[in-house]
Amino acid sequence: MTESKYARYIVTGETRGNLDVMPGPSPDVVKMMEEERKAGNYIDRTIMFVILDAIVKGSFYAGCEWVWELKGNKPMMIESAHSHDFDEIIGLVGCKRDNPHDLGGEIEFWMDDEPHILTKACLIFIPKGLKHCPLTFRRVDSPIFMFEAANSPAYTKIK
Repeated sequence: MTESKYARYIVTGETRGNLDVMPGPSPDVVKMMEEERKAGNYIDRTIMFVILDAIVKGSFYAGCEWVWELKGNKPMMIESAHSHDFDEIIGLVGCKRDNPHDLGGEIEFWMDDEPHILTKACLIFIPKGLKHCPLTFRRVDSPIFMFEAANSPAYTKIK
């Protein structure tokens, strides 16, 4: 059987390409998360997919994950303040069929020096150069789906 002409454009949960090209959380967030996990306070989440030019040639950046719950019920920051040299969109969606606009939790999200408390499903547009985050999950009552996309072939941060 011959390989499909377009199969390379479909990314599943399998590792493909060089994922090292996308930086994870900043070192200060990683350190804080490690300390919190040891204390029994952490965010239970599953990174589902990431696509970018290094994985699928010609692609822009996009990624998504499920946030299941907060262990220890303490707010958890998953990203510190940064900016990009590209526009970005972040989406946050709950999973309540009877109220699909309910986020199923509470997230604190900063845009420049302005905090926003999010309790409704939303899309957030972040213009190029705008400092954003921290992003802190304050409460997770039911699973939350989070995704991000950018008009860039790679994901890079500017402090």
